[in-house]
Amino acid sequence: MTVQEDMRVRRTKQNIINAFVALTKEKSIDAITVQEIAARAMVNRATFYAHYRDKDDLYEQIFNEAIGLFTPLRNPLLFLNRQVMFTKLETTLAAVLKNCAANRDLLLLIIDGTPARKLEQQLRPILTTNIGGILNQFGITQKSPIPEDLVITYILSIFISVLSWWLHEGNDQHLTARQLAHTLIELALDGHMHVLGLEMK
Repeated sequence: MTVQEDMRVRRTKQNIINAFVALTKEKSIDAITVQEIAARAMVNRATFYAHYRDKDDLYEQIFNEAIGLFTPLRNPLLFLNRQVMFTKLETTLAAVLKNCAANRDLLLLIIDGTPARKLEQQLRPILTTNIGGILNQFGITQKSPIPEDLVITYILSIFISVLSWWLHEGNDQHLTARQLAHTLIELALDGHMHVLGLEMK
């Protein structure tokens, strides 16, 4: 495939995704048909089926693309140096949140349209790297009687809820990605991390 052909394929797929996301603002996902998606994307049904098996496959690929926005957080290098760990984590988290904002409609489609359990299951291995890295750096897993899996589940559910709030209402609060990243880490340190025995001083 030539570069020009590859670009045309990517543009076509993006048009289909954009059409689907736009339609979800008008009706439920179940009520949307492939014909409607194709018409909104200005392609024929054959073109749609050249890229996706059906509507469910399209949604699944959108879901995977959305989850991929969080992969920069799966970086063990963030936790090699305890002294700079939180600075690096905040910078990385801010960049991820900024990318989420740039893909707001796609993220909201996933957050609002996907069962919470499935979303949590997909984000868990990514965010566990961060949460586990912090807990291990400070020896909390040895000190605290609270199961690590419970801590991860708790923080993960909070993260998803806050992200949903920010994408829905964050602009009204004039809260930037950097500010949200800083606030999330501060809340974690002053709240549940303190309960777990994390002392920053």
